[in-house]
Amino acid sequence: MICMRLFLPFILAVSLLSGCGLSDDTREQLKTAIGKAAGEAWDSTKAKTAKLADEISTKIEEHGGAQGIYDEITQFVDGLFEDSNDGSDSKKKSAQKSKPKQTTPKTLVRRTPAQRNYHEEVLSLTTLKTASVIIDCLRPELDTAINVVVATYREVFEDDNYRPVITSGNDSDKHGERSAHYACAAVDIRIKDVEDIEIRKALAKAITEDLDTRYVVLHEDVGRANEHLHIQLKSGTYNRNEVWQ
Repeated sequence: MICMRLFLPFILAVSLLSGCGLSDDTREQLKTAIGKAAGEAWDSTKAKTAKLADEISTKIEEHGGAQGIYDEITQFVDGLFEDSNDGSDSKKKSAQKSKPKQTTPKTLVRRTPAQRNYHEEVLSLTTLKTASVIIDCLRPELDTAINVVVATYREVFEDDNYRPVITSGNDSDKHGERSAHYACAAVDIRIKDVEDIEIRKALAKAITEDLDTRYVVLHEDVGRANEHLHIQLKSGTYNRNEVWQ
C-alpha cells in the first residue's frame, strides 16, 4: 500500500505524457527523469524506515523488551482492579516485586591512560545538570559521541566556548529497566535552550549524521519541559555486563 502511494504520481505522469504528442527523444528523457526521481524517493523511504526501526527497537529495549512491555501493561491493568479485592492479591504482587532478581556478575574494565585523559578532556567541555548526574562510567564510545555533540552545538551557537548540558547518564529512576543508561551506554543532552524548534530539529539531524551507525539519536519530549537528545549505542554493539572505570 505504501509503495503504491509512493509511486502513483510517477505512474500517472508517465501515463499522461504518453499521449501528449511529444517526440520520442523528449518522452524518453522525461521517463528517465521520472524514473530517477522515483528511485530517489524509494531510497529516502528506505532510509527513514530503517531509522524508525532503530528508534522503535531502542524504545522496546528500554522497557525490557517485549516481555518487559507485557509486564508493564499487565501491572497497569491489575492496578485498576486492586481496590476491588481485599488486598490479598496486592500483597502477593508486592511480595513478588520485592523478590531479588538474579543478576549477571559485572566485569570491571579499566580505561587506559589515554582513554582516561580523553574521557576527562571531553567531559570538561560539558556541564552537568546537577551533581547527581553520573557519567564516570560512560563507555569510550560515548566520549566520542559527546565530542561530536560539543562540536555541533558550538557551530550552531557560534560560540567556541559553549558547553552542552548533560542531563542524565547512569542515574535517575525514570528510565526503563533495561535502558542503555544503566549500562553506561547512553547519555541525555539538553536541547531546549535552543529557542527555534526548527533549529533544534536541524541540530538533532546534524548530530545523527555526524555519528556512525553504532549510535541511535532520539529527539525526545519535543516541545515539553524535558525536551532533550537521547544518544546511545545500538543494542547488541556493547556488553551490558561491563563496567568502565
